[in-house]
Amino acid sequence: MSSSGCCGRLEGDLLLCGENGERVFAERRRVMEALGPLYRAVQERYGDAVEREIVDPRNLLALAGRLLSDFLRYRVGLRAAVRTLAGLSATCVIINGRLFARGEWPTPHRLIAHLDQIALVSARLVGR
Repeated sequence: MSSSGCCGRLEGDLLLCGENGERVFAERRRVMEALGPLYRAVQERYGDAVEREIVDPRNLLALAGRLLSDFLRYRVGLRAAVRTLAGLSATCVIINGRLFARGEWPTPHRLIAHLDQIALVSARLVGR
């Protein structure tokens, strides 16, 4: 799950401003486009086996509902849940209800390595 989303792409081709044709909300667009390599890396590595959600942080109802569901599903403790909630930003990655990165997108390599570790632990638990 990540914080970005549909409402942030208000700067479409119809909304150009300035004499040079610069985009409205250009910095928001850069942030969202920088998420693309992460999304593609997860898709290439795991296909549909890993659920990905991109949530606009301004949609508090959807974000709170999803986080609460993940906190319960993945048995996130109170301290980790508070850390996740306190760390929300437009650029954060939350994995299984736990904050993984915030402030800037992690590298695809770092994200995939973390997901591989989770998959390895999950496989060991299932094999018991």
